[in-house]
Amino acid sequence: MRAVTLIIFISISTIVFSKNLTREVKLEFLNNCVKISEENKNIIIDEYFKLGAGDWLYFTTITQKEMSENNFLAYKFAKIRNRAIGSFLKENGILGRQLIYKYSIFEQVWVHKPRKLKSSVSLNEIQNNKEVLTYSFLNKHGVSVQLPSGNVLEFKPHSFEGLMNDLITIKIKEYTSKQDFVKFGVTALGSHGMLETQGMYNIEAFKNDLKVKLKRNASYNLKILEGKTSEDFYSFYAADRNGELVWNKNPNQKFIKNEGAEITEEINIEEPLSIDETSGVLGKFGEFYEDADGNLQMASATSPNDMTYLERSYIEGTFLTGKFNQLGWINCDRFYQADETITMKIKIDKGISVKAYCVYVVFNDINSVLPVYQVSNGTYLVYDIPKGVNVTLVAVQAVDVDKFKLAFSELKTQEESVINLSSAGVNKTRLNQYLDDVIY
Repeated sequence: MRAVTLIIFISISTIVFSKNLTREVKLEFLNNCVKISEENKNIIIDEYFKLGAGDWLYFTTITQKEMSENNFLAYKFAKIRNRAIGSFLKENGILGRQLIYKYSIFEQVWVHKPRKLKSSVSLNEIQNNKEVLTYSFLNKHGVSVQLPSGNVLEFKPHSFEGLMNDLITIKIKEYTSKQDFVKFGVTALGSHGMLETQGMYNIEAFKNDLKVKLKRNASYNLKILEGKTSEDFYSFYAADRNGELVWNKNPNQKFIKNEGAEITEEINIEEPLSIDETSGVLGKFGEFYEDADGNLQMASATSPNDMTYLERSYIEGTFLTGKFNQLGWINCDRFYQADETITMKIKIDKGISVKAYCVYVVFNDINSVLPVYQVSNGTYLVYDIPKGVNVTLVAVQAVDVDKFKLAFSELKTQEESVINLSSAGVNKTRLNQYLDDVIY
């Protein structure tokens, strides 16, 4: 029985050890020095960067010579040096809970690399002043509006919870360019990998400044003007999880191609024609108004001397139309299939930084921007990138309200040991100019 127990224990220990490797790094401190040299700083960052997910690294800071010369002093040197290494790692973005101080003969500092890295990108971390598009309408009328991109959002009559005569206000943020994706941290990472997008949106609805939801089983349409039709695109949804968006596909909501779109606008008429002057226009659908062109428009009296009517117009063009049944973050996307993918390693300013960067992979020939994952403040990884495609790496650090650091490089993705970037200081105006120039 004891033999069986021992075999099981050894087997479990072997499995655990094989999954979590531990590696020693010896650091040299000359002439009894306790400060970390620039060379040792580079070694510490490089060795941690190379460490596998879930693995451990420990640093030995005492030599055999120091121990033989003065054992007590060597013991003190070890503690001081280890605390300096721990402080340096924390300054560079390593969390305190990843560090352990252990004793053998002398103290050693151990650092653990998480199995899952956090995204370097967060919503609105670089900029948060994205234009909000606001439209108000009666619930019973619905609305169809053309956005600055040329795309159209269409809400049918009585799409929202509440009464028919409730005044609904929708607030929309539209992200269609790769510059927008980078500036505001809106990226195309799906639950099953990289996405190609035709536009991302954040939509909220209000009544009397309180949020309202869509009615049960109600839906609305997003129409993409001159949308890409060579591939199948679907409705995607995302939730804001601590500043990170991960998109989920609804396979039952496929975008379809159609021609033309109708948009509506509520027009307020302060001095409407009386019913007598427009005989025969009072019917079961309400009142009507004769516009400047002599056409009858459906109207709704809001007071004895006030009424509104819906002005309708038609937009020509080819649209890609998709249906959504939730507000919030929505997207017209498809999963991008690559023949071969790679992992890219990125180092900024030799990997040493007291503040983290927002790092992006911007695809030059695909409408997609992916977030890069943070190892430390100056080192980053990105997984499952298509091999052999043209990209621009962009890294932005917000130092202050009008002070940033920017690093970028254009390249073709391939297996490389480390891609080195160098940053430069810019103000907000120059940052936006650079982003417009280097992202296309």
